[in-house]
Amino acid sequence: MYIPNSFRIEDAEEIETIIRNNGFGILVTTHDEHPLATHLPFFYDTEHHALFAHMARANPQWQNLEGQSVLVIFSGPHAYISPSWYELPQMVPTWNYTAVHVYGRARVINDKDVLAQIMTKLVQVYDPQSPLSQQTQDFFYQDLMEGIVGFRVDITRVQAAAKLSQNRPGDVRRRIVKKLQERGTEADHQVAQAMTEKLDGNEKRW
Repeated sequence: MYIPNSFRIEDAEEIETIIRNNGFGILVTTHDEHPLATHLPFFYDTEHHALFAHMARANPQWQNLEGQSVLVIFSGPHAYISPSWYELPQMVPTWNYTAVHVYGRARVINDKDVLAQIMTKLVQVYDPQSPLSQQTQDFFYQDLMEGIVGFRVDITRVQAAAKLSQNRPGDVRRRIVKKLQERGTEADHQVAQAMTEKLDGNEKRW
């Protein structure tokens, strides 16, 4: 991913926050020189520096997953930025966004107990009040797990970007925030919040 220096994120806590808040990622692999991609929920295990997820056994992508170098993409909030908002000459349209690209080595998980732990953790992360987080050992859920394949991605490299108009003067950035808030979609509000926190010097909560 091409990232200009002014938009690059190096702080591990910021990166972790983006992944956790936008955990529905895209797993990208190749087979016979053809790209394959699946949208999946992931959880990030910081202790083991790995991502964990599962996919349907009917999905052929897993069959060539073991040992492969893979990419997982996490897209954060994003929004179109109109050139008219700058109130400066010779401006062009652009897009503000946050994103994390995680590269690593994939390992298929065949151990049913480990797969059950992955399922439990995923439910705990995305639905902590759900009784399912305590029921993955039940026969019914064990039977259902025959239809899925678990895997982990041992992380080797991470790229993270936050393109939030940091290369523009503060008054211009505040104008963009105001316009985003006025347009008012959920993504607009999220980008406006991220921009505001960058302006305020608090870069770790979004």
